[in-house]
Amino acid sequence: MRHLLVLMAICIASNAIAQNDGASVTINPLSVEGLVVGNSYEFDADFAAEHNIAVPAPFGFIAPTSDETRIYTQPAPGGTGIFKVHFTTLQDQVKSNLQFVPMTVTNSSEQAQLDGLQTLLQQAFTASIPNPDRAELSVVQVTQIGPYRAVEAIGRYDGGADGIVVLRVVAIPNPEGVDGIVAIINALANNEPMQEVNDVLNVDASRALSTFRFLAD
Repeated sequence: MRHLLVLMAICIASNAIAQNDGASVTINPLSVEGLVVGNSYEFDADFAAEHNIAVPAPFGFIAPTSDETRIYTQPAPGGTGIFKVHFTTLQDQVKSNLQFVPMTVTNSSEQAQLDGLQTLLQQAFTASIPNPDRAELSVVQVTQIGPYRAVEAIGRYDGGADGIVVLRVVAIPNPEGVDGIVAIINALANNEPMQEVNDVLNVDASRALSTFRFLAD
């Protein structure tokens, strides 16, 4: 799990928008799961082969759509990143984004995995912020992502020209093996109606994460 520190340092910093190059894997333009309606994506062996990227634990999610939001996607956005989706205003100002990277945990009990991830996410958050003196980690806690128990770290940092950025990092162990997923969410306070850091749970990127599911091999 220690390589998660490096993965976060690489993945958290960029909020730039990438134009949709047609390589995204939209399966169903009007999927419904709970209250989320949007574009459905799946990442499996075919996606891995097409983009020359490892996807050790196949998964899928739904990106919510609306008339006030544009969606831009980045397959294989860099490093070991599997996929990144940006939710923007109609003027292409980033509101929030969501990136998925692979994670390997120790082959131990679920509770031991969750305990280890809480310590690791706290360290990773501090190590990955551009200026730790201008950042604040609010909470590291066990949470629920769909049917899965997970660990999340939520805080904020000074994003420079982007203003205050609320960061949510969620580590999701896979009940079926040691290969899991880390989801990294950045939400820009200038472009999202957030009054406190916990409001990051209501942004489009978090709504998308709520639909996350591991896929059967």
